[in-house]
Amino acid sequence: MTDLPILGQCRFSSRKRAIGFALPMVLTLFLASPILAQVDPADISTIAEAPSNTEIYPRSFFNKFFPQTALELLQRVPGFGIQGGSDVRGFAGGAGNVLVDQERPTIKAGGLEDFLMRIPADAVERIEITRGAQRAGETAGQSIVANVVRKPDIIAGTWSAELERNSDGLVYPRGEVSITAPLGAWTTTTKLNAFWEQFPFTKFDRRTFDADGELVLFEKETLPSTLRDAFIATEAKRLLGGGSLTLNARFGNSRFYRETGRDGFIARLPNGAPDRRTDIRFDSEFWEGELSADWTKTVRDDWFVKVLGLGSFRDSEVSSLNTVEEPIGSPTSISRFEASRFPVELLTRGTYGKLDGKLRPEVGVELAYNRLDSEIAFQFEDSGVITPIDLPASDVTIEEFRGEAFANLTWVASPKWTVEAGMAVETSDITIGGDAEGDGSFTFVKPSLAVTQKFSDQFQLRAAIRRSVGQLDFNDFAASANAEDDRLLGGNPKLGPDQTTRASLTADVRAKSGAALNIGAFHEWREDVLEQVILPSGAFGVANAGSAQVYGIEANASLPLTRFIPGGLLEADVTLRNSSFDDPLTGMTRNITELRDPLIKIDFRQDLTNLKVAWGVGYEAPYDIAFFFVDEIDAGSPSSGWTAFIETTRFFGVKSQLEVRNIGGRNLPRERLFFEPTRAGALTGSEFQDRQRGAFVKLTISDQF
Repeated sequence: MTDLPILGQCRFSSRKRAIGFALPMVLTLFLASPILAQVDPADISTIAEAPSNTEIYPRSFFNKFFPQTALELLQRVPGFGIQGGSDVRGFAGGAGNVLVDQERPTIKAGGLEDFLMRIPADAVERIEITRGAQRAGETAGQSIVANVVRKPDIIAGTWSAELERNSDGLVYPRGEVSITAPLGAWTTTTKLNAFWEQFPFTKFDRRTFDADGELVLFEKETLPSTLRDAFIATEAKRLLGGGSLTLNARFGNSRFYRETGRDGFIARLPNGAPDRRTDIRFDSEFWEGELSADWTKTVRDDWFVKVLGLGSFRDSEVSSLNTVEEPIGSPTSISRFEASRFPVELLTRGTYGKLDGKLRPEVGVELAYNRLDSEIAFQFEDSGVITPIDLPASDVTIEEFRGEAFANLTWVASPKWTVEAGMAVETSDITIGGDAEGDGSFTFVKPSLAVTQKFSDQFQLRAAIRRSVGQLDFNDFAASANAEDDRLLGGNPKLGPDQTTRASLTADVRAKSGAALNIGAFHEWREDVLEQVILPSGAFGVANAGSAQVYGIEANASLPLTRFIPGGLLEADVTLRNSSFDDPLTGMTRNITELRDPLIKIDFRQDLTNLKVAWGVGYEAPYDIAFFFVDEIDAGSPSSGWTAFIETTRFFGVKSQLEVRNIGGRNLPRERLFFEPTRAGALTGSEFQDRQRGAFVKLTISDQF
């Protein structure tokens, strides 16, 4: 990132050199699997081979892991990582890699993992892992897909109760219950969950320097934050009109608030009484609801028709109050910010296609309506004088009407070759009213092509290229403020969606020892990327700022260690990414905003089945992230994190797990670099924040019924 000063560059490049071992380590462990692993007959005998590149894992395969939900079953499938789907426009374009009863869940709110947590493990008959040909509309662009097959007409439930202790000694609860049961002609699954948790920082120092590196301000800061959630989600399924009708609903409330306190020492280290006091109260709350209906019918010769509809809303309120006392006891400045946002989405989609055979065509249309009503108010009070601050696009209404027609074809040329091709054409109209006015019309062509070759039962190679269109965040059309960082952003009525063309080559390898490796390289060409610029109004905000490239490697590996460690299993998820973007402000090349690299997670667990005990440790590697604002670079580099757990079913027949996160604490440093008038100008100062989060201890009791 040539846009960073030398200090930032050194920290980022040294971090990347330090993690260069990660991918070679994953490959070395996999290649060593014949030595480290040993086939466990008790496991292998439960895995049935099926045609069409499919492996079947019956429910009994997972017994030794004491699973409680369908999510926990999938997390224990060798070499499989759950992909919740990308944030792109269109229902199919954001498909994940998990089906339930051969159908993609018709949900958006809460996400795929939340949906899988609704399903009790004992309600699942088997997990099917398919590599290769799929219905494009259900799992677009995915090389490996899991299908959760549920038992028909079963009553099953799961519950969990949790107590967590944070580093300050505060204990708070979490609870959830889920049940699957027939209700007349319906098969229903309902989940209730609620939690409350607090995140303290055990150490937080904030130091501000001028351009010459001289200390301007030293602040001792407390930053406790609290989050509470309560949601109910339900699914109901029945036969209707010769097909299958599925209803999904989710409703709930979430609140997050943070009280920041800063004792400031002007141009000196902490010594004696502080010179100033800053208090910031941030409060955010929303109510969220979603309802969807999905009807699928098989007509003739494996042809099907599928119709779905989905509606969702979120009613949110955000407020912040920033008070500065200098000297302490006499407020000198107060800033207030309030925002109200109400987004609504309505979507309907119809598909007609063929389920099986060498040629599997699929055609359909999708219509969508999105709307956001946003109102904000910002004012500044100094010595009793209140001054309203006008920001561009403070009160706006944004509407979008979108339509898409698509056609896909899956060709199973032979047992070893599969070709998947698709084409979609999308048109949309966006209008903005209120404080800012504007409109835009867009047309996008979205082709895709994937070729899969199965060399053997253990090795598959897949090459794919796909063009997608990103989902616009309507909040970027409206103004916003951040009291903690003293940052104001204007809204931009001229935004358009970004587009990505992604090429990838993925290899999937399964060893007879039980080891599994899925590894791939990708390259993305991005257009109209969204970055911070100076808007025509003169305010700072988000705009389509040019083109970028993102490239990297993704790997998921699972390695049994039973030859040397009975019941031992090592799993690794590795993503290494880099990017290249020509900054319109500086003319230099840098990373895109908010790129996290590297993402490395390694887990070891040992299941002592005879003792009804399992234990394990997890490691999360440090990563780098940077945000590029018009006059600021905000960079972070969290340190490594360690987790350990032990669980058992020896007591009262329930599953008890004790987990410790952030063992030894975790450092979350942050560096802000300020420029005038923009990043193309001179460095005017810097700010360093030294945060440390302590260990969390969690006790979870769960069972099925």
